[in-house]
Amino acid sequence: MLLFFRNIPAPTRPNELYFFVAMAVSEDLIEQTERVIIVDVMVIRDRRTNQLEHHGLVSVSSEEAGICAIKNLNGLLFNDCEVLVRCYKQRDVKNDRRRNGLPVAQALVEKRIQDRRRGNSVEVYVDFSNVFYPINL
Repeated sequence: MLLFFRNIPAPTRPNELYFFVAMAVSEDLIEQTERVIIVDVMVIRDRRTNQLEHHGLVSVSSEEAGICAIKNLNGLLFNDCEVLVRCYKQRDVKNDRRRNGLPVAQALVEKRIQDRRRGNSVEVYVDFSNVFYPINL
């Protein structure tokens, strides 16, 4: 299962996010290292506003570990920032209404216009995933 972390603090490194998630999925140290698989931290820049956003993607070994992490971490303070955690859903042809021609409700279209679907105005500014990786115990 892939988890999306929004509003992580600016100086966060993958190993910090790794241990933050690992402690939430299990109390057993050996089990912690088996449940968290990959951690990526990205800084995304909105070209329109020039603002930077810090996000994390964490891959966990099972759906059970993902649900446990969401339940235990969503809304918690991480380095003095309240993080939002949710399941990351990747779009494909089967679940993307924009590509397969299914009708889209007007309320959903308006929401997309307001706060999402920034498309070409967003770029990955810094990707820390290759700079420092979590240490496996």
